[in-house]
Amino acid sequence: MSSKKFEDNDLLELFNYVELDDKEENLEFEMDDLRKKALKKRIMKQVKNESRHKKFSYKTAVAAIVIGLVFITANVSIFAQNIPGLKSIIQYIYGSKNDNTKYERYSQAINESITDNGVTFTINDALCDGSSLMIGYTIKSQGDIRKFVLTGDKIIEKQVKDSSFVPFFIKAKINGQETASGSSYGGRYKDEHTYVNSEILDLGDKDLPDKIKVDININDIYGIKGRWDFRFIVSKKRMSKDIVDYKPNDRIKMPDAYLNIERVRFTPIATYMTISGKYIKEEYKNPDKRKEAFNEDVIMGNTLYDSYFVLDDSGNEIELRGSSGHAVEKSNTMDFEDVYRFENIKHIPKYITVIPYKMNYSKTETETKAVYVNINGKYPMELRQGNMGKITVDSIEYKKDRTIVTCTAEGKAPFLQANEIYIMDDKNNQVGRKDMNYKVKRDTVDPRKYILEFDPMSKNKKYKIGTNDLSSYDVRNDLKFKIQLHNK
Repeated sequence: MSSKKFEDNDLLELFNYVELDDKEENLEFEMDDLRKKALKKRIMKQVKNESRHKKFSYKTAVAAIVIGLVFITANVSIFAQNIPGLKSIIQYIYGSKNDNTKYERYSQAINESITDNGVTFTINDALCDGSSLMIGYTIKSQGDIRKFVLTGDKIIEKQVKDSSFVPFFIKAKINGQETASGSSYGGRYKDEHTYVNSEILDLGDKDLPDKIKVDININDIYGIKGRWDFRFIVSKKRMSKDIVDYKPNDRIKMPDAYLNIERVRFTPIATYMTISGKYIKEEYKNPDKRKEAFNEDVIMGNTLYDSYFVLDDSGNEIELRGSSGHAVEKSNTMDFEDVYRFENIKHIPKYITVIPYKMNYSKTETETKAVYVNINGKYPMELRQGNMGKITVDSIEYKKDRTIVTCTAEGKAPFLQANEIYIMDDKNNQVGRKDMNYKVKRDTVDPRKYILEFDPMSKNKKYKIGTNDLSSYDVRNDLKFKIQLHNK
């Protein structure tokens, strides 16, 4: 690395290798351009003096200088959190949803790029809490990237037209083992040549070492063939001290299986619930036999009721973010294992309440009762949702590029209920949603309040807002159970 090429990004990346003890980690600093230039000058001076030594390390130089600066001034950011340009892709993508998680506090800069067939793929940053691996990445192209990298509704439209189409997602090996398939939040075009996104890879219920080896092999990016192979190490050491595990070992009887609550894990980025199961009858291992026994047309998961609403000890819903599951072969204690990932929460509750439910896939739209109210500028407006609860529309704000709906959800599953709101024009054309991946934003002060964003509405049309009775959800309150998390 020559001095001419040692730019701000190089300086920022090196901050990620500085290790601090717990007392230093919470310091709040800022670095202006003057201090940044001074720091870079000191590093380059150190490099010049030490360049004759074969084993000289830039990381060592940065560490030594930064540690010294900790004692010189209280205005320099240890993790460079407030330096323009260091903000992680993970934080950029997930922080857009009123998500107050400090992803960049724990993310590790990778910044490795490979170019093939005119496409540059960069792994920007990564973080791991032992249950999930998050990877922030950038795709750059010489031409218009929007012509081949799809996102949001464009992916759905492509899948409808072409059943063989498979969206791009990252596959990785962790310490040599294949991971479960990942999920992405919804990427963004930074400009006509640049696309950024973040992927979450489920690692299952494992006790991983502090450092994990990650191998990523990409050979197809939305139809463009090439070879983009990455190998790097991610450390979860910084996050480990903020992870709390409970192993309740509670046994729960469901209609088709006995469940065991193996683990409830709280991390700075998510909440996890690991459930193993043993079928009541051996024949239930066969999905067709289970469908026949319970008169179901479709069974999507390992159990009949494979989805859960989870509430904290104050009755607030902990939002589900994703799940993964697999069959367990040759085991006397379990036939399957599922891991559910929920949002992270600020305080660990004394207990959580778990309410099983499933979707009635055979329920037709005509059997689901819709409820609409004309939008006339008078608020609040109440929308009943059958046995599930109700929605109160508190306000509708009209912007040039969007329509913002603020509502209050009351009932069994507020997050789900708030997601089931629609706007129709006077010709029964549905107004599109602008929310990324159709995820509503929850108010940071009142957890019952949600904010939805729709496409802009014409002043020359009349509109109505509505929901449905949510009867397609079979919620089993009679099967709900509590998991005690303290004094176990």
